[in-house]
Amino acid sequence: MTAATANKVNQHIGKLMIPIMAIYALGASQGGINAGIATMGAAFPEAGANIAYVVSIVALGMIPAGALTGIVSGRYIKYRTSVLVAIVLYLVSGLLPVFVGESMGFTGLLVSRFIFGVAVGWCYPLAQALVFKSVDDEHQRAKWLGIGWAFVNIGSALMEFFGGYLALVGWQMCFWVYAIGIIPFIFVLVFLKEPETDAQQAAERAAAHGTTAGKAHIPPLAFVYMIMLTLTTGFAMPTILYCSFIVPDSAVAGITLSVMTIVGAVSGFTLGPVYKAIGKWTLPVSVLVLGILYCVAAVFSADFQMIPYLIGFLVGHWGFAIVIPATADMITNLTPIGAATRAMGWNTAFHQLGCFIGTPVGVFVLGLVGSQNPVDCVLPCSIAIVVLGVIYLVIAAFTKMDKYGENYEIEAEAKANTEV
Repeated sequence: MTAATANKVNQHIGKLMIPIMAIYALGASQGGINAGIATMGAAFPEAGANIAYVVSIVALGMIPAGALTGIVSGRYIKYRTSVLVAIVLYLVSGLLPVFVGESMGFTGLLVSRFIFGVAVGWCYPLAQALVFKSVDDEHQRAKWLGIGWAFVNIGSALMEFFGGYLALVGWQMCFWVYAIGIIPFIFVLVFLKEPETDAQQAAERAAAHGTTAGKAHIPPLAFVYMIMLTLTTGFAMPTILYCSFIVPDSAVAGITLSVMTIVGAVSGFTLGPVYKAIGKWTLPVSVLVLGILYCVAAVFSADFQMIPYLIGFLVGHWGFAIVIPATADMITNLTPIGAATRAMGWNTAFHQLGCFIGTPVGVFVLGLVGSQNPVDCVLPCSIAIVVLGVIYLVIAAFTKMDKYGENYEIEAEAKANTEV
């Protein structure tokens, strides 16, 4: 491929990515109302400590939605229609508390938040699937999956920033941040062209190699990587959730979490170069960096030495910000295009399961160490991540980067030999 041709291909891909990156920006919407949790608790005194579920229940809604959208989108519902309907549901369920307020009751609020999670969980894997389907080159695909995760963090940062100011007016007002969904809706409506189905793309690739496409399957190894993502996320979440317990100044804790989001955004842009340099070893390296530096942060959290704690926590977060899109990237390198949408749907379900179990994991670890202080679970969780990093090394060593079920050249050669 000449430089001029490569440039035209990159420009074409860049245009395709505009609406897809807009969809990505909705991927971490649950934190947009964090600033209003305290006043929300006052508005719903019957909720008590359960008020935190207005955030975590979003992840619960994303789990079945991710799996379901992977099965039906592109097969029974057009991709474009599927995304647009999901964004409308995002807007309606997200903005409902603004107009209904306390009259909806705490149960009604939770129901609306679960439906909101379904909407987010429906959109997000389709953004990943559209990258998978649009970009053939594995290094370019890693680059765009990383950029997509950067947009997730950018969208999250904007929502948390404006949500904080809106919460000063009233708990209901912070839900106005979800009006941002209008922007992706317009971008998808105007710029997103309906892609071919997975089956159509698989048939075209097979025909190009003189054979036919069979039924595409997600390989078992892809599910192994998804399960590892669940475990890594589950053990990483307590270290993030309990940051405010470690940092004695709430203002500093808030700034730390904001900087963490910025680190996540910047980290997304590094996936492409890192994957190009070390390939399948990206996941083991990122998880080990995450675990080791979180261990460093945990050690210095005991008597809270700010500088080493913040360095360990924030630099370590690079690993967490990489492991999420890198898992999606690994799955694209293992899964045939005929199962692209299903694979990304399941990947989202496993990822969000990890987010949802973060609190139970923290509670379980505290029970094991015999403590009620949330800080005491941080070091054990970080050590568990290091152990997972070692397991990743073993898995990567046995991972062959061949498309499962897409050995068209081999099949075509076998067919030719048979005919001779």
